[in-house]
Amino acid sequence: LTRQLRQAAVGRGSADFSGVRSVAIIGGGVAGLQTANLLRKSGYGVTIFEKSGDVGGVWRENYAGFGLQVPRELYQFPGFPWPKDKTWEKFPKGAQVQEYILRYAEAFDLKSLCKFKTSVLQLSPSASARGWVVEYLEEGEDAAKTENFDFVVVATGMYSTTPHFPVASGASDFAGQVMHSSSFVDAQQAAGKKVLVVGGGKSAVDCAVVGAKAGVASTLLTRAAHWPVPRYLLNLVPFKWGTYSRFGHSTLQAHHKEPACFSWLHSTCAPMKWIWWRTVEVMFRAQFRLSGSQVPSSPIEHDVFTGGQILNYEFRDMLRADKVGYQVGAIDHFEKDGVVLQDGSRIEADLVIYATGFAKSYDIFDASVVQPFLEEQKDGLYLYRNMIPPRLQDIAFIGSEVSTYNNILTQGLQAEWLRRVLTGAVKLPAASHMQAEVDSEAAWKRSWMPACSARAALWQLHMMKYHDTLCQDMGVAHKRKGLNVVSEVFAPYSAEDYADLFSF
Repeated sequence: LTRQLRQAAVGRGSADFSGVRSVAIIGGGVAGLQTANLLRKSGYGVTIFEKSGDVGGVWRENYAGFGLQVPRELYQFPGFPWPKDKTWEKFPKGAQVQEYILRYAEAFDLKSLCKFKTSVLQLSPSASARGWVVEYLEEGEDAAKTENFDFVVVATGMYSTTPHFPVASGASDFAGQVMHSSSFVDAQQAAGKKVLVVGGGKSAVDCAVVGAKAGVASTLLTRAAHWPVPRYLLNLVPFKWGTYSRFGHSTLQAHHKEPACFSWLHSTCAPMKWIWWRTVEVMFRAQFRLSGSQVPSSPIEHDVFTGGQILNYEFRDMLRADKVGYQVGAIDHFEKDGVVLQDGSRIEADLVIYATGFAKSYDIFDASVVQPFLEEQKDGLYLYRNMIPPRLQDIAFIGSEVSTYNNILTQGLQAEWLRRVLTGAVKLPAASHMQAEVDSEAAWKRSWMPACSARAALWQLHMMKYHDTLCQDMGVAHKRKGLNVVSEVFAPYSAEDYADLFSF
């Protein structure tokens, strides 16, 4: 098997997918559903393996109070707007988002493709031909089953694998309860308790707010402050005009594949970009009334790639009213009635919630045979176009190794890109070329982006460049605002701008 993989990896040219008939999709979330819909429309036999009892992924169930941090028009399936037969919230909560996802699944009869309550145990390359063998276990069954597929899509998402749960020492001495935010699904779990939330992202802020409302006290403990992004700039302009536009993208670190003239322009305008971001910091400090330890030390143009969060003013107002606490630090150890921080201070608690995200796992791949060909790094899994491992054939990652400020659109574009690869409309370059692209991107990100375990997947505000690249690969226009130059530069991009790509 190892020899077969090596033969497939070395000297691989433009892959021919004309023999692909059957596709296995691992995961029934937003990415998996879009991929299944597009591939089935092109005549492929599709099977979705979903470990839970329904579609939706993280939107099916999550921490108490979760919801969209962006207005609904920025979280929309390309080609499938939010239905107009009911009134939706401007910033929908999780239940409404799940309902919208169910509407999408029902509109295209995607549930009929799903094997629900089915866990994929292992993905193995076929021993006799191209393709993969999927080993899976259905709930209630004692024996695993196997099924052969010509192609596999991993669509398990960025935030649905193993919870990252760095519990400090002494937790066994703690008289209260310790849980991960993914288990904090009901606000009543905090009723009558002193809540401590560990983490610095949006989920941590949300959990701290819920804890303050349901419990007797709530404190947010974070290792470092992160820049909050307001829903409305200066309380007037929707934030999307600054973050979802080409203008916003132009103020960032220049992409490594920009033409020489653009690189020169970025260098020439570097002082102006610096002034722009310092002005943004002053604006956000004023809007969120940040002071002291709440002011991040990281420049906002870097922090938005690893810690940025779009928030309303609820946490800010509760903090000013002493209804929630905030502290920068880390837990050293637990005691019976609380925790001791590394600086020696104490926080009393009955419930400690770790809102510390998720750790990536590739355990469905054989550790000795397949995983080495993925070449996972300390800062993540670098893939060609964030989808294709250069050294493995007949497999793609959709939505599980990429993060932007509009994930649902990004995943839709990835799914359409993959459809065109499988149908032959887009030709993959040789493995050596793909690897060179991957190496260049990794070097670029490492030259300026803050280090983190998911850096390989992060595009965030650089999503315009990523979406442009996918469009250029597909041979379609990447500038999609027509002849209106002002709109092209300053107007925010959304799923509606790409809807025509999905009407076939």
